[in-house]
Amino acid sequence: MKKWPVLVPLLSVGFYVALSLLIPTIVGWWIGVRVHHEILFPLIGLGLGTIIMIYGVYRMLRPFLQELEWDEKDREQFRQPMRMILDLAFLKHGKGKNK
Repeated sequence: MKKWPVLVPLLSVGFYVALSLLIPTIVGWWIGVRVHHEILFPLIGLGLGTIIMIYGVYRMLRPFLQELEWDEKDREQFRQPMRMILDLAFLKHGKGKNK
């Protein structure tokens, strides 16, 4: 029973993510069926739901992130995967090839 106080915030974030994506998408589908744009309005609803979800999860997790004390080692561990992703994303095509 002592695990419930830890699980409740995680469950609430999970439900928030699911519902903030589903509800605008379903409303968009319903509007799309009414105005004969079955693809456009669900995509608009999904985009709006994604924006709502990102903002809401950020607001829910902000107190936990502010409580963390970050030292330089933690910051470097956080930056390293981002550097790898950016290196892969912006890899120049001519690099490494023999011409």
